Amino acid sequence: MNDFTLFDPMSSAVRSTLIIVAVLSIFFIIVGMKIKKLDPKKTPKGFLFGCIMIVDGFNTFISEYMDKDKFKFFGAYLFTIIVFLGTANTISLIGLKPPLSNLGVALAFTVMTFLAIKIAEFKFISVKKKINNLLGEVKFMAPILFPINLIGEVSTPFTMGLRLFVNLLSGVVIATMVYSVLSFSVGFLQGLSGIFAGMFLHAIFDIFFGLIQAFVFLMLTTINISLATDA
Repeated sequence: MNDFTLFDPMSSAVRSTLIIVAVLSIFFIIVGMKIKKLDPKKTPKGFLFGCIMIVDGFNTFISEYMDKDKFKFFGAYLFTIIVFLGTANTISLIGLKPPLSNLGVALAFTVMTFLAIKIAEFKFISVKKKINNLLGEVKFMAPILFPINLIGEVSTPFTMGLRLFVNLLSGVVIATMVYSVLSFSVGFLQGLSGIFAGMFLHAIFDIFFGLIQAFVFLMLTTINISLATDA
């Protein structure tokens, strides 16, 4: 079972997070060093070619939702998000606890998203314009609109982080309920149903739903950064 703890700093989910960060860091460093050594006059082959195509496809996709300056500044961060979440949400396939099964890890993404949005605002729009947006267009309504808008500034990234945790929790609960029902099966049917149901559930909850949630979080982050800087 997954442990949905908040204050245990070295829970199994946190250890999984550290393992993922270490492995991905080493992987990116090695790939980066190999790409630097490539001859620009020659077409890369094999594994490096695949890596370049993935990054190029990501850049092309995200650039449709951000202008060039914003993408240049946030592109690496957004790519890191999708790679980390895609790995984290499917890590249970090799026996590790999903990092997002820990509420503290999930809410850490709230903090990162909040900071990313604020950095985008300070970099691409003026502080004066941001304050005016918080006060609203109707100045005499500012005492009412300001606290409402201020709550909205915090609630958006908070709900995004909470969404990651709740979706993973709901998937685990549903899978557990199905396994419990299958445990009442008997004889030959029990063996077959357990095997095929297990394969089916893992394919859905560990791969499909995990990758979908990673993609949804990426798009929400991208859109919120774009909206914040277009305000």
